[in-house]
Amino acid sequence: MTVPMATNRGLLDRVYRHIHQQPVDNDVALLSGQMGYALLEAYANRYFGQTDDSRIWERVAVSLDAVQNGELIHSFAGGMAGVAWGFLHLCNHGLLQTDELDAQDIVADLDEPLFELSLEQLQKGDYDYLHGGLSAALYFLERRPSAAITRYIERLVKGLSDTAIRFPNGDITWSFDDFGRRKAGQSMVYNPSLSHGTASIVSILSLFYERNYAKRTCAELIQGTLQWMWNHRNRSGKSLFPTVLTDVREDHDSRLSWCYGDLGIANAFWLCGQKLEYAPWRAIAREMLLKAARRRELEDTHVYDAGLCHGSTGVAHLFRRLARQFPHPLLTEAADYWMQQTPSYALSAPDENVFLAYDSGKYAPNLGLLDGESSIGLVLLAELGAPMDWERFLLLS
Repeated sequence: MTVPMATNRGLLDRVYRHIHQQPVDNDVALLSGQMGYALLEAYANRYFGQTDDSRIWERVAVSLDAVQNGELIHSFAGGMAGVAWGFLHLCNHGLLQTDELDAQDIVADLDEPLFELSLEQLQKGDYDYLHGGLSAALYFLERRPSAAITRYIERLVKGLSDTAIRFPNGDITWSFDDFGRRKAGQSMVYNPSLSHGTASIVSILSLFYERNYAKRTCAELIQGTLQWMWNHRNRSGKSLFPTVLTDVREDHDSRLSWCYGDLGIANAFWLCGQKLEYAPWRAIAREMLLKAARRRELEDTHVYDAGLCHGSTGVAHLFRRLARQFPHPLLTEAADYWMQQTPSYALSAPDENVFLAYDSGKYAPNLGLLDGESSIGLVLLAELGAPMDWERFLLLS
């Protein structure tokens, strides 16, 4: 049974009001601050038919000022790359009235420093697209094509190729430093996830491939990496992929979410299959989804809140979008089930907060675009039929 539109609209109205009431301050990050709020407000304004984007411009302006003043790190999640991507995304999709301004010219001076900072991280083995060496990838895809942009992207692809671990059977992967926690001499760790691992790498490479950037190298890396991932899947258990892998083969289940586990990885297989027109990868994605659709128990799914990253709306959205690619009643039923859980996480109407996010064993307010109220608002908009171009920041399309 689907959630009534009135229920989704009521929750969306509350989330939108809460985000719109947030002051314009110096926390400008895409995933946790002003630029993320601007993204939700812009998509909501389009859905509601509102034309006043003055509040959005206030948030965008303070975000761009922080970039101009050198106050931010380079990252996509919390720094320059994310702010610049958000600004270009809003402009490129007509969500922000720019009048005589050329958004591409406004950010052009960021190209070289973002490339250099990203490449430096990549050469150290940090390929994380949210925080590390691939932070500039989505930004460059929003930039106007040019010889310089082509050169930057091809250098990033070469950096990935140079740091890859290659096996005699053609498998390709990259080591995972566990956010700096893995010490020298410790066993190798590999991360297959969409948020921080190889699924994110192949997703980005497929988008580069689609745009004709370093196509041969992209195809080789994608083929070898997906082969490695499939060769290292679980042989038993509730999930096809574990959270992380080591050189010692053991089966471990993972959560049900965008960030880690089968749903995000399935989307990566589907995306690569679509962009490279390779049906076997799409078939693997379908197999993973049908297996994941049967998972409902809390101790198995670890769904504790409604956020997009690892909560009910994220799970529902992935099932919903992929059910359009692989029509099957089980996938539609799973999407409906997880959306039905979402209202149960909402606080009663008089409370200023609409949803709380679960982290480290406790619930707390979170308005962010990745795992907070802004993320939930985007999914509620999608459920009501609004455009979903914002999915790019999650590497879903």
